[in-house]
Amino acid sequence: MKLGFLLILAALLVPPARADEPLTLKFAWTAPLNTVSSQIAFAWKDDVVKAANGALAVQIYPDGSIARSVNMLDRVTNGVADFAFGILGPFSRQFPQSFVAQLPFVCENSTECSTAFWRLYANGTIASEFRSVHPLALFCFTAASLHSTKPVRRAEDMAGMKIGSSGKVLSDDVALLGGTPITLTPADFFEAIQRGVTQGVLISWSGSLSFKLNEVSRYHMDTPFGLFPASVLMNTEVYAKLPAAVKRAFDTESGQKFSRNYGVGLDKWNDESVAEYKAMKGHEVVVLAKDELARWQKMELEANQFCVLRSRLPGPES
Repeated sequence: MKLGFLLILAALLVPPARADEPLTLKFAWTAPLNTVSSQIAFAWKDDVVKAANGALAVQIYPDGSIARSVNMLDRVTNGVADFAFGILGPFSRQFPQSFVAQLPFVCENSTECSTAFWRLYANGTIASEFRSVHPLALFCFTAASLHSTKPVRRAEDMAGMKIGSSGKVLSDDVALLGGTPITLTPADFFEAIQRGVTQGVLISWSGSLSFKLNEVSRYHMDTPFGLFPASVLMNTEVYAKLPAAVKRAFDTESGQKFSRNYGVGLDKWNDESVAEYKAMKGHEVVVLAKDELARWQKMELEANQFCVLRSRLPGPES
């Protein structure tokens, strides 16, 4: 009896939730913090919060706290995270058409590819792949380059090499050129090279620095193996239930605007990263000879399984 009275009294003493308190959403971040990538996303988050005019707060959960790159999609669809950032590499089976971006020589840069990627979704070409989530941004990390423990100057140099990659298309490219693909997430690349599990990995220039791959590899090929599709995805039910002011803020700041801004920032970061590698002592930036590059392009074109989708790739905004 006494316990029941105390529980009732405690409940009465708890102040009721204020109607004007902001809605707090959980943003799962599945990559290293303090990078240009996080700066772009967190600046966008601040713009959304500002546009919501006091109706929204966002709590950022760093990598591993509620989601990782390998389970990001599951965490969003199950409501563990309200929205999340993550590469699409671990989910290539769920988003097969989205990996047109990962074909070598399709896009010149991240700005172009990110804008086109979003427009492929907006015009319905790949919209069916995203029925279980609400995309806030669809963009592409800059082109993958080979970071390895030995130089590769011709396709034949890749024979027998174990190369880490984070998606089926990149893995197919490795096999096409005579290497042995090993499917890994970028977070596993450092240890894979360090332990000799792989002799190289495919990742963007800036990504390789974020994961400190310059400490375990000394040869870096300046040839695009295709761009990495990535996203910021929201739980569909969460989006549907957003208050009008909050939904309007997300709609205004997200979509093609957010996707393209990501591309612009990533291109700038990429250029700075290439310059940093060129200035490193003991490192070599390998550039394929023109005839060898043409041979690689021909091999890729002949093996291209995305010709129809590629022909529908929208051009970038002017």
